[in-house]
Parts: sequence; structure tokens; C-alpha cells
Amino acid sequence: MNGEQSNFVLADLEKCIGCRACEVACFAAHQPGQLKTVGAVTTPVIPNLYLTMSEPGCMPVQCHHCENAPCLRSCATEAIERKDGTVVINRKKCIGCKNCVMACPFGAIAILGATDMGKIADIFGPAGVPQEQGVLRFVHKCDLCIGREEGPACVATCPNQALRLVDTATEVHDKRIKATMALEVVSDTVKQGRL
Repeated sequence: MNGEQSNFVLADLEKCIGCRACEVACFAAHQPGQLKTVGAVTTPVIPNLYLTMSEPGCMPVQCHHCENAPCLRSCATEAIERKDGTVVINRKKCIGCKNCVMACPFGAIAILGATDMGKIADIFGPAGVPQEQGVLRFVHKCDLCIGREEGPACVATCPNQALRLVDTATEVHDKRIKATMALEVVSDTVKQGRL
């Protein structure tokens, strides 16, 4: 562990309604100009997060920017690195080995391959996507909209406030205070003989 506390986006399963606004906002934030009109989207939307739907509900799955990031440690080419507490991918260094996909405990990393070449080329153009021996690779995951002043687009767009940016250090501090206060209440109750 490097000791650096990372921020990440946390989803509330009870609030998520599965509208996919987070996916569209994510794509729009990373590919400005690709979504020109609502209702007439012809460009394939490839977000850096994934909305999963299951029996208990639905919610976006995205990178937690782990302090001891398994994806970063598993990368053979050092294509994954930490910048300002955010785990990011340098696509030009990626060789498409999928070590990061297998290492991620959240399933937050995807590599689009040969079957998706048309989608990728439509968005980024042939020169914008790394190639090795004629095969296109495109690895992507949440980068917390690094460089976006307003913060993560998914958080800002969610109509139900099901997403929030977690500042790990602040969150841990607040939990410690709440735990201490709860212990004081229990201690007072014991002292008064009510337990």
C-alpha cells in the first residue's frame, strides 16, 4: 500500500433506477462532440463504467481507484499508472493482455477487441487506437473524469443522486467520529445501569 487515499464513485443500489444517464454522461464527457443531439444517437456509446442489472436491482460498476491497485500491479507494460490519486490507463502502452481485467476485483476494466473495431474506429479514427499486428485494442475504465472541473460527469448527471464521489480520507474520518459517538452512548448507558 502506498498510503495515498483515493477517491472513487460509489453507487447506491436502492437509488439507482437503471436509466443509463451515467453511461451517456460518461461517454459525452470523454468524447466531446460525439453526441450531438439527444434522440438521434448514431455513434456507439462506449462509457468508462458499466450499468449492471440483476435481481436485487441495478447500479453502475466502476473503478474504485484502489490504493493497492491489483490492475496496476498486474500490468506487464506499465500502461496503468497513478496520477493525482487516480488510476489511469495509457492506451498507447497497452498490449491487450487482459491481466488488468482479470486482476480487477470489481470487473471495472474492459478491453474491446476485434469484434468492436468498427465502433472504436468510428469514434476515435484508425489513428486514435493502438494497433499491434493489425489488431485494434481499446482498454477503458473510470478515470473520475480527470481534468473535468465539475468532477465526474456520472455523479453530476444522475437524476436520483444514486452516485456520489467518495473522498476516502474524509469518509474514514467521519466513520471514526460516528463510531466514537456510538461507543460513548453505550458507555453512558452501561454506567447508568441500563444495559
